[in-house]
Amino acid sequence: MSQSRPEQMRTHWEKFAEGDPMYYIATWNKNWTLDDFFASGLEVAEKIARWAGRQHGGRMLEIGCGLGRTAVHFSRWFDRVDGVDISPKMIDMARSLNPPDHVHFSAISGTDLTQFENDTFDLVYSYIVFQHIPEEAVIESYLREISRVLKPGGQAALQFDTRPEGTLIKLYKSLPDPLLPRPHRRFIRRYRRRPERLQSLMEGAGLRVEDEQGKGTAEHFFLLRK
Repeated sequence: MSQSRPEQMRTHWEKFAEGDPMYYIATWNKNWTLDDFFASGLEVAEKIARWAGRQHGGRMLEIGCGLGRTAVHFSRWFDRVDGVDISPKMIDMARSLNPPDHVHFSAISGTDLTQFENDTFDLVYSYIVFQHIPEEAVIESYLREISRVLKPGGQAALQFDTRPEGTLIKLYKSLPDPLLPRPHRRFIRRYRRRPERLQSLMEGAGLRVEDEQGKGTAEHFFLLRK
């Protein structure tokens, strides 16, 4: 029996976790040390916490947490942080790196957040994750799940790649994987999406766009509120 797309995604990310997890999580550095890798997550967490106007307290969820590069730093602002990832190996490694006691890691299916109850989180965050998902239907499912698990008035800070995609980019992505650099191969390459379409999906999920940063770039962040 052939694997579903989420199962294929998990298979590949399990291989990435076995090979060079820090590189595949953050491909801009090929020679991460563990200290530098985790230090790079602090600035990101601080930026998001300021942007969302966070004070200390409450509970947050990071989708696609990997080894916990940013989740461990978000623990400064929240009473509990949950990090989830499609790769069980990533989760096992994240747990082995001695995270703070109020940071918890678990694996997910790759399409939903069914282990969490409705109205659980004050903030949901995701970075360099949704850009790797090719199917719009999976993105739409995640947005509905994010809305479901957020408390009323809760926020979500989500990153997408919204650069325009021309014919040359499409032809480039049609090449066989062995001809492409590692970050451009299937299951790790970026899938670009129109911001207008994303906003429509967000609104359909019950999420209002409160602010945006980097519109039309590879790091387009949406700050949403339920």
